[in-house]
Amino acid sequence: MEMAELNNFIQQLRAIGKSNGHRYLVFISGPQAWGQGLLAACDIQAQSTLLLAANPILGLSPRLAKKCLGQEFATVLIDAYSAQAVDDWLAAAGTLHAGGVLLVLCPEFEAWPVYFQAHSDAASDNVDSFFLKRFLKKMYGAAGVYHIDHRQDIDAQLSSKLPVLKPSPWTPVLPSSEQDMTVDAIARVAMGRAKRPLVIRSDRGRGKTSSLGIAAARLLREGICKRIAICAATIHSVDAAFRQVQELLPSGEAFDSGFRFKDCEFIFVSPFELNFDGDWDLIFVDEAASISVSLLQEFLNHPRVVFATTVHGYEGSGRGFDIRFKDILNRERPQWRRIELREPLRWAADDPLEKCLDEAFLLSAEPSPADGTADFRIRVLNKEDLAQDAILAQVFGLLVQAHYQTSPRDLQYMLDSSSVIIVAECGQCIVGVCQLIPEGGLSAELTVAIITGQRRPKGHIVAQRLAHIKADSCYGQSRSYRVNRIAVVSESRRHGIGRGLLQVAEQFAKVNGAAYISSSFAATSDVIPFWLRNGFKALWLGSKRDASSGAYSLIVAKPLSEEMEFNFKTMQQELLQGLSLTTRHVHKSIAADVLVALSAAKSDYWPELRSDFIVARRYCDGELFFEQAAASLTRMCNSLNFEGHADAELAIYALILGEDWSRLSARYQLSGRLSVEKRLRNLFQEIIEYHMREEKL
Repeated sequence: MEMAELNNFIQQLRAIGKSNGHRYLVFISGPQAWGQGLLAACDIQAQSTLLLAANPILGLSPRLAKKCLGQEFATVLIDAYSAQAVDDWLAAAGTLHAGGVLLVLCPEFEAWPVYFQAHSDAASDNVDSFFLKRFLKKMYGAAGVYHIDHRQDIDAQLSSKLPVLKPSPWTPVLPSSEQDMTVDAIARVAMGRAKRPLVIRSDRGRGKTSSLGIAAARLLREGICKRIAICAATIHSVDAAFRQVQELLPSGEAFDSGFRFKDCEFIFVSPFELNFDGDWDLIFVDEAASISVSLLQEFLNHPRVVFATTVHGYEGSGRGFDIRFKDILNRERPQWRRIELREPLRWAADDPLEKCLDEAFLLSAEPSPADGTADFRIRVLNKEDLAQDAILAQVFGLLVQAHYQTSPRDLQYMLDSSSVIIVAECGQCIVGVCQLIPEGGLSAELTVAIITGQRRPKGHIVAQRLAHIKADSCYGQSRSYRVNRIAVVSESRRHGIGRGLLQVAEQFAKVNGAAYISSSFAATSDVIPFWLRNGFKALWLGSKRDASSGAYSLIVAKPLSEEMEFNFKTMQQELLQGLSLTTRHVHKSIAADVLVALSAAKSDYWPELRSDFIVARRYCDGELFFEQAAASLTRMCNSLNFEGHADAELAIYALILGEDWSRLSARYQLSGRLSVEKRLRNLFQEIIEYHMREEKL
């Protein structure tokens, strides 16, 4: 009887939800076998259900939530006993359409935080999960959330709890008027003047990706574009775009990586594999916020490009994208345009599930505006501080705004791990945040196993890497702290707040017996100078680009002991000298501006370059051909600080990365080799004069 009642309740929820444009959340808490037995009698259709679990249940096979983005389901079933990735929870919930039900099979609410923490990879001494306690607190009494506890009578729990049916049914209009405007704006990019990129912003569920597909179909059908590329993390994440193209162009044919209509093509290409020299009429970049700034700049070299990004959601922070990429757009493409999709399409604007998840995962969290010139104070927060939603929302909102890749998992780790949160405050406003993660303190036995490649324990990212590459156990056995995140609100930057946060972090690390403080991040030219200016040494550069950022990982560290002072100085010299040998094979995709930024760690002048300066002077005076001077010019590029010099990147591309004259001319919009060489001569003349002024020649 109980099973029949639950199935009837769920079917009623579906009917009401479809009419209201709402989605609902049902917790089924109790022993795992009991919950599965209860659900076995429910009418759950496999083809319209997304299961998150470690193993198949109820005849359903688990699927990866991130590969289902862009698809729609009537039911999402989360087995919280085995599926604890909170990013996947939120991603899966976003695939539910109106009338959809999110079913969560979980332990009893009182026991769940302890179970969650015991099975979490967020290392901590906490017995239970603060993150999950807060999550459940948000669920209690929330509209559209239902809780079935195995210890209570199910009929009594479900009676008189159905949502109210709206007087008039919700009817979405597809495509929406906002989508029509977006498609028109995309068409103007394809047909109008070149170098006027479009940025599409929206929250999830607003039809952003579908709009790309509708626009592609229109442009292919009318013969305006022959070849359109759509770039995204995976082809599955742009399924909605391809569905629209197939529906609107039924006579076309789909193939592995795209769609063909007559002699026109709509093709998926990984953003890291796109050939910018290809004959693309138009390029779409979906979820642009998950791509590094340097790669986005590469896209700007194409004359017709459309960027789409999620503002609040699980695919990446569109707000970080706004702040960091907007400056580049204003500088390099001042006539760029922006359009927003505000109205949800898969559910109504007052959908209770979206409201509930937004509050629980702080999707709309924003830092408070502050006077950038006001005095600030820096302090270390405790767990009681983070239990206050007003403080937590400001901290997390700032991290989301300042970083591209912030997710619900970051919120979980911040609350459940042993991290240290340091904030800068102006009055009641938090204007800066630094998150420290303890590392090291590993046993001698474990450190040896790490060095030999036999063990890779979770966490201790920098400690493990340094111990392994240097075959020295001191890095793993010594206590250290890693700066996991650091952010300052845009209005308060360049007032010493970031430097102040690092100083307090360094003091905290010293007091707690750390031998060094470190960080690991995507190596980009806008981030590297900050660390070098604050006394950190560049120690290691990854050999592979990160799949989401497109950048190589860089480890920096600052010594807090004499032993580490010597070690880090030596390691930085080895890294910088080694780059001259690895840029043609290991780091062949490294951006020139990253090499320029790293060059700031080099000595201003090495005595052994004296003869190379003479050759460079003769090249500038026209006495030597480029080929005759190339070796000396290359050694200078490898050895000197080029930061701040005009055309430093051009020299890197020509001498270190080995680009040919035609590619260099195209990159800098020059007429040919003579124009490129003129810029090179000007650069090296400037460098020679600088060193003469410094009386070093």
